[in-house]
Amino acid sequence: MLIKECIKKDGIKIFNQNKDELHADYNAESLDNLYSQEEKHFWFISRKEFIFQNFQKYIKLDDTIIEIGAGTGNVSRYLKKKGYRNISVGEMHLKGLEYALSYGLNECYQFNLLDTPFENEFDTVCLFDVLEHIHDDILALQNVHKMLKKNGSLILTVPSHMWLWNRDDAIAGHKRRYTRNELVQRLEQNGFEVLNSIYFFISITPLLFLRRILNKDDGSNVKSEEFNKDISINPILSTILLFISRIENKLNNFLPNWFGGSLFVIAKKK
Repeated sequence: MLIKECIKKDGIKIFNQNKDELHADYNAESLDNLYSQEEKHFWFISRKEFIFQNFQKYIKLDDTIIEIGAGTGNVSRYLKKKGYRNISVGEMHLKGLEYALSYGLNECYQFNLLDTPFENEFDTVCLFDVLEHIHDDILALQNVHKMLKKNGSLILTVPSHMWLWNRDDAIAGHKRRYTRNELVQRLEQNGFEVLNSIYFFISITPLLFLRRILNKDDGSNVKSEEFNKDISINPILSTILLFISRIENKLNNFLPNWFGGSLFVIAKKK
């Protein structure tokens, strides 16, 4: 149910017309970088494959789904290709939604999760590497709870472990990285029952720790040119890391799950 009015422009339903593209939670300048790399970079490819691998265990093809903080809509496009028909995208930056439209995602909503226009609307809400951007993550989870239908599902991924914090976290507008216990506790305290929580990108964690050493965050304000930092990597290296990550994805349920570069959680609205 929509509880706020919107305007429609170029196929996008807009609820916050004056949203700052340089927002502190996520700078829209970074979206061009994402768009250029999402079909090439091993991290984006492996992540969406891992999401789908676990997504299909819990979510029916005809469920009403919204991905919030969808960026360019790349993961939603992948899920749509896999047969999920009723999928919408929500994003506070119009630039991201314009990319999503070009991907063939026609249900596009521009809004801020901290001021959601929906109530009891969706079977599933997805937050893929979004919660870490939001200063008030408790309010964000409460609003997701409000958006979900009875017994609806929340699926999210987040970067894990503050001991992996590096300059790229600051550039991306992250407020924190999570441990499994921290995130499960937040969810349970805000009306969710956690069904599964697993670390992934386990195999590349040593490389992520090396990045933390070589790319240490000095705490200074992020400069405008840093938002356009090239995130591409050598194609041969990307192919090797994708191969390793795909093997890990297949074996994830059999590996010790004490740490990883990212965390996947699915929870149900109580």
